[in-house]
Order: sequence, then C-alpha cells, then structure tokens
Amino acid sequence: MTPATEPSKALPAPQPLSGATWRGDLGGALGDLGTLLPFLVGFIVVAGVQPTAILLAFGLSLVIVGWHFGVPMPVQPMKAVGAAALAHTAVGTNDMPAVLALAALLTGLFWLIAAWSGLARWLARHVSRDVIHGIVLGLGIALIVAGLRRIEGDAVLGSASVVLALMLLGRAGWLTMPVVMAIGLAVGGWRQPELLQAVAETAWALTLPAPQWPALSQPALWLAAIGLAAAQIPLTFGNAILGIVAETRRLFPAVAVDESRMARGTGFMNLLAAGLGAPPMCFGAGGMAAQVACGARTGRAPMFLGAALLLAALFASAQLTLLLGMLPAGTIGAMLLVAGFSLTIGTAGSSRDKEARAVLLTTAAVSVWNAGVGVVVGVLLEAGLRARVLRI
Repeated sequence: MTPATEPSKALPAPQPLSGATWRGDLGGALGDLGTLLPFLVGFIVVAGVQPTAILLAFGLSLVIVGWHFGVPMPVQPMKAVGAAALAHTAVGTNDMPAVLALAALLTGLFWLIAAWSGLARWLARHVSRDVIHGIVLGLGIALIVAGLRRIEGDAVLGSASVVLALMLLGRAGWLTMPVVMAIGLAVGGWRQPELLQAVAETAWALTLPAPQWPALSQPALWLAAIGLAAAQIPLTFGNAILGIVAETRRLFPAVAVDESRMARGTGFMNLLAAGLGAPPMCFGAGGMAAQVACGARTGRAPMFLGAALLLAALFASAQLTLLLGMLPAGTIGAMLLVAGFSLTIGTAGSSRDKEARAVLLTTAAVSVWNAGVGVVVGVLLEAGLRARVLRI
C-alpha cells in the first residue's frame, strides 16, 4: 500500500488521449450534464433558487476554471447540500435560497482556510493511492446506481439511450451527449406538449439576480446553513479534492494540480456563488471522466458550457428551466450511467496485493454511500492492516 504522494509500480502508465478538436470539446461540454441537470432543475423548481443566480454562478465558474486549468474541469453542485435542500430538511422552502447562499459563503471560507493553512495538503499526504482509487471507484458505482434508478421508471427510453451512448462513445464520442439529449428533448416534447408551448410563449428579457443578503440578520438561517456546509465537507474532500486530483493526474499528467490548488479553487467558486445567491459548488471526478469520454480534451469544453449558461442566465433562464424540466428520467439516467461507467474504468490496475485490494474495495463500497466516510474508513482500515491489528 503506497502513500498517495509516491508512484505505484503496479499502476499502468497514463495512456495518451487523442488530439483535441473543436467538435470534441463541444460534444464533451455536454458530457457532465447527467450530474448537473437533476440538481439544477431541483434547485430551481423545488428549492426556489432564482434561475438567473444559479445559471450565472455555474456559467462564470465554468468559464473561469476552463481558462485557468486548460483541461475539461467540471463544476458540479455539492450533492450532500443539494440532497438536504431538495428534501426540505433545513428550513421552509421560502427561505431555502438564502440558506443555500449562506452555506456557499461558509463553504468557500472553509476551503480557502484549508488551502492557505496547508490543511488540505496535510490531509492528502495521509491518504494512500488505494484509498483515493477506492473513492473514485465508489463514486463511479454511485453514479451508475443513480442512473439505473432513473432508468427503472423509464426503461425503454433509458435502455435505448444507454445502448446508443455506449455505441457512440467508441466511435464518435463528441456526438454522444448531443444525440442522447436531442432524443430526450424530442420524447419529452411529445410527452409534455404543454411545456413546448410554454417555452414558445415565454418572453425573452434581460434578467439579473436579486440579492439574498437580508438573511444575514436571521440566526435560524445561519444555523441551517452551518449544518448544510458541515455535512458536505467530508464528501467534498473525497470527491472534489482527492478524486479530482487523482483523475486529473491520470488523464492529464502534464497539468500541475494538487490538493491545495483544488481547495483554493473550491473556495473562490463558492464565494462567487454566495455573492450571486446560488448554492454551493465543487469540482467532480465523475464529471471530468464523462467529459473526456465524450470527446473533451481542453478547457474549451467547460468554457463552451459556461458561455451557454451565461447567455441563458441573462436572457433565457425561464426558457432553459422549462427545457431542462422536459428531459425524461430515462435520458438523465442514461447520462448518469455513462458518466459512472467512464469513471469506474479509470481505476483499473490500482490494486497490488490482497491487503491493497481490501482497502480499495472497502473504500469503494463505503464511498458509494458517502465519499467522505469512505476516506475515513479506508484510512483506518489501512492503518489497522499496517499495524497488524487487523488481518485478512
């Protein structure tokens, strides 16, 4: 079992990716929408977040990270925060947008402190490569399971979309998500013609987000926001810090990334989100794998998606919300499953002996449920095996 900072002789050398093309980056820009869309629609429709605010936050962040890193770096909603918000476990719906903005502020401050104090790098030094690959594998399986659950209620469209996506991935990856989404929108329009009519009748107008900061004077909202932010920290460390660093080094070994840099980026993104009144955001290893599988090779991919979201935020947020709501469950499920498949295959060859496999698979199993807890379990199991307290 090798520390994360040391190279592993059993790991295969990173294989060079095919050359970057404009069409590949354009097609890859849609690769991560399977993860983004369900939360985007849920935040807007269920939690009451302003469409302009959330679209601006994601659009600006995607453009900035694409330009800054130069690789297909995804920006995703924080899943623990999103799940809690959509389940209404914090406060009433009317106050949820303010709670989410405050949670983004607290999250941003925490990760900036973790980056500048060296806490993120110190924690990463104590997490082995097998634990990291276990996190990535578990997250991939979790995406596959989430996709299958959505496909279960829309089996014909979902199954057909998965088969089509897997066929396209091996032949013309850049076409995968555009084709799957086009079919999904066609089926959704046929099933819900009233939404198409609503899109046509909605006026186009310049829209700016309204501030959420009157909530600063309400202690109850601060308590709710602290609870949301704290629940997300372990999951973010596992997926958006350790996971994305491992995936970037695997796919783009020439890019200089480390845990402090990703923590710093997460911090700045969330301060931006808080200022716009949007929910917390993070990077995601699954999103990068999905974008690359669909043809993305450079930072143009997130910049393309970010530019589209910015235009929609300012001039067509209502229309985009209706269109996103029109995508069938089978289509979104297929997108999630493809993203998970792309992520899991990247962990091949990371195990070396019986103990290493035990750490890898145990971490993966727990990470399917929660990547943050997976980190803790994996580190403790590995420590127990090294100290011979545990034997297998």
